[in-house]
Amino acid sequence: MSTRNIIIAGESGVGKSSLVNLILGEARAFTSNDAGVVTLDITRHPAAILGHYYYLWDTPGLNARTHGNLTSKHTREMLQNLLTRLEKTHGAHLLILCFRGSRITKAMRETYMVIKGICAKVSSRVPVVAVITGLEKMAPTQDGMENWWTDNQSTLTNFGMKFAGHVCITTLPAENHLPTPGLYRDCQMAVHDLIRRCSLPPRSTSPQDINVVLFGETGVGKSSLINLIMGQRVAATSTMDSKEHTFDIGFTKVQMWETVGLNQPESDTTGYLDAVEKIIQLVKSLNAAGGISLFLFCIREDRITATTQSNYRLFYEILGRKEVPVALVITHLECEQHMEDWWPRNEKLLEHYGIASAGHACVTGVIDHPKYLQSRDAICALLTQYDERGKFTMPPEGWIAWSIRWLTALVTFLMGRDILWALTAGCHLDVEVAQRVATCLE
Repeated sequence: MSTRNIIIAGESGVGKSSLVNLILGEARAFTSNDAGVVTLDITRHPAAILGHYYYLWDTPGLNARTHGNLTSKHTREMLQNLLTRLEKTHGAHLLILCFRGSRITKAMRETYMVIKGICAKVSSRVPVVAVITGLEKMAPTQDGMENWWTDNQSTLTNFGMKFAGHVCITTLPAENHLPTPGLYRDCQMAVHDLIRRCSLPPRSTSPQDINVVLFGETGVGKSSLINLIMGQRVAATSTMDSKEHTFDIGFTKVQMWETVGLNQPESDTTGYLDAVEKIIQLVKSLNAAGGISLFLFCIREDRITATTQSNYRLFYEILGRKEVPVALVITHLECEQHMEDWWPRNEKLLEHYGIASAGHACVTGVIDHPKYLQSRDAICALLTQYDERGKFTMPPEGWIAWSIRWLTALVTFLMGRDILWALTAGCHLDVEVAQRVATCLE
């Protein structure tokens, strides 16, 4: 089972963000009562729908009038860039085109043609479906709202607008439908069924067994993350040795090794060396037993430092030799209104430290927190995200500016030379510590 990508597009004010909230069953996306531009950037929302994991991509309105630096041309480029990026990695599995349930207009046709033009350039295979919103005044039931499609189908055909599927709904919250209880739920189930029926299958559909090594500093929440994934308290709040945890996510069997916390070597050289030696032995044993599928790097939302960079380089460049992908889990986000908002705010900072990733999840590990189940969806969606070969994949090197500076050093290291330079310059270890780490790696 692999995570699928669902893109939601349309004009401004048609209810794209309200549709996201309907699908999720909770108010995660910001909405507004007016028809102005609300979504100013592409936002991602992890979701579990009918036993499968998805990323919902909420996009700005394609007809956006100038709003700061946002223009119609800009929003179209953003959508095309998103589809291009997804096609190069995990794929785009469904595009939902959202319309208001009014008469068919030339603007609606123009929006449709823009979508089809982008898909023709980037992702001709992705199905395009229609979700018609704002039909609460038309009928008190979801079946009655379907009459909009019957009344307008010939006009859609005459305008050359063809869809792989459709649904006619309201996105107003349940409290707005007191005379017709259950209407909101009926509309939610209708959209879920549309997604199930019309989404492309994931590129990797075979059952997967993955080996994951979880690492990070002491206190970042590694044990809490294990408890979050498994849905119960099975890991202690701290660990002095690597611990193995086995669990299933759908058809994916995950073996995860929780490692000792890696703190700054300057503050505790002996403790750092003991931790690194244990991790090196674990990595060697896993490589001998079939390999590591993923390094899962756990970091606190307020701790992106030189130590974060050093730990990343130790695992990705030294232990994994740039052959094992690294994914990031950002913890302690319970105070964020929308946890995923952390990522666009800090993505440039991560790039500054040379930290690239095969994916990310923004979570809280606080049990009984309102965002706890959402956090579980986020980490499960990450752990089931593969490319067409059933592997996790790092971004192409061309996307990482710092790779040019490190290319010569990496090639030298892979030839078995100058590892001390890589450990001292790349991982910021002093010479004595680097020598002992190098000895363990032999």
